[in-house]
Amino acid sequence: MPNLRCERFGPYDADELKDELENLEFEYMMDLAPSKPPTVVRLCECKDEDYEGYHVRVFVGDYEYCLEEGNEAEDVKEMLESMNYETYAEQDLEGIPRFHNWYMALPGKSPYDPQYVEECKKRADAFFKEKEERKKLEEEAALAKAAESVAAGKPWTDTPESERDVAVLFPGQGTQKVGMAGKLLENATVKSMFDIAGKILGYSLVDLCAQGPQEKLDTTLYSQPAIFVCSLAAMEIAKGDAPEMLKKVKTAAGFSLGEYSALVFAGALSFEAGLKVVKARAEAMDAAAKADKSGMASIGGIADDKLQECLDEAAKSVGKGKAYIANYMFPEGRTCSGDMKVLEKACELVLAKGAKNAKMLNVSGAFHTPYMEAAGAALGKVLDEADIQMPSIKVYSNVTGKPYTSVDEIKSLLKRQLLEPVKWEQGTKDLIALGHNQYVEPGPGKQLKAMMRRIDQNAWNKMITLEK
Repeated sequence: MPNLRCERFGPYDADELKDELENLEFEYMMDLAPSKPPTVVRLCECKDEDYEGYHVRVFVGDYEYCLEEGNEAEDVKEMLESMNYETYAEQDLEGIPRFHNWYMALPGKSPYDPQYVEECKKRADAFFKEKEERKKLEEEAALAKAAESVAAGKPWTDTPESERDVAVLFPGQGTQKVGMAGKLLENATVKSMFDIAGKILGYSLVDLCAQGPQEKLDTTLYSQPAIFVCSLAAMEIAKGDAPEMLKKVKTAAGFSLGEYSALVFAGALSFEAGLKVVKARAEAMDAAAKADKSGMASIGGIADDKLQECLDEAAKSVGKGKAYIANYMFPEGRTCSGDMKVLEKACELVLAKGAKNAKMLNVSGAFHTPYMEAAGAALGKVLDEADIQMPSIKVYSNVTGKPYTSVDEIKSLLKRQLLEPVKWEQGTKDLIALGHNQYVEPGPGKQLKAMMRRIDQNAWNKMITLEK
């Protein structure tokens, strides 16, 4: 019966292997007995011109097992089909791992010696344990490198503020769609960002963004972390695609959820810390929304004072519950939140008073109103523990429509943001007044560019989107 020798082989190319074997006559699959590494051996038999008989190579993962040359084909086949296969690890004098099976032993060592077999098994277990630990360390190093890249010195720090004229505007909930992370994940750092996100969130954000379903991605619980990561991933790619643009960033702002993206982008929070806060925010908002039968309505083409009168009148008419202006998106473009019946009544009243449109939205939650009080309390605890710094550029608050002035103000206003309206129109006008030659929306979607067109036509002409 022929002996089997084992050698470290390394990755191989299938086409090169076929060329090497030249006269490929058969391919045979065989399950291994308890072994390490894999459970399948691929056996290829060929006739070599340099000797009589057959040369058989057994490929197991990245390793090659060779039968000695010059054996009769039938003997080889009989041995391969009948042998029990086990794999052990050994080290040569240079410390290089070598693998030995039942048919191979070191000089003076018998593969049938129980003590030697046990030694081999221990070495094998130690080798594969070390391999797994090394793989884990390599993954952790890659994640740390990605986090370091996101948190690295900002490209604009060496450019005098007087020479900077770019504003980056981050979108909020509602821009999510299946496939939105597709091309972003071609970047190694972005892939590591998604790996970090998966560990923090407890589920695969890559799978959610790639496969959905859309119904799941649309929920507050999942859409907010997904948009947060995708927006920052787009800006990470911009480091390579548009470095000159990043050197000129002067301000940042974000719509609702996007305010957190803006703060991380500006260095007020680390990527991991920001995502943990966003996760807590999404969970708190989702829980608060389920506790009350509330919703949102889009109302346009009516002055704010008349709109407020209709909201008050609707609440009196229904008898219980209230509704509030939740988002100041653009001139006479508002989103209202509150009790469902009050909102439905308010839609009737505003249309009667000349509003251009009024419709209920498919959103279950009175966001940015006092209905979010419980969510605000839960989020407040997380914000109190978060390590927040002053951002390196101006970042706008949704609550005031003005840039933040202190860390305490950041924490205080983020807590209030859930309970008070988003003053996007007011903040955008203030930001425009600072003087910018370019406005950048990283995506997903083009939600903010559409709003900009209603706020300032000249600024809209200078606005670009980075969505791939």
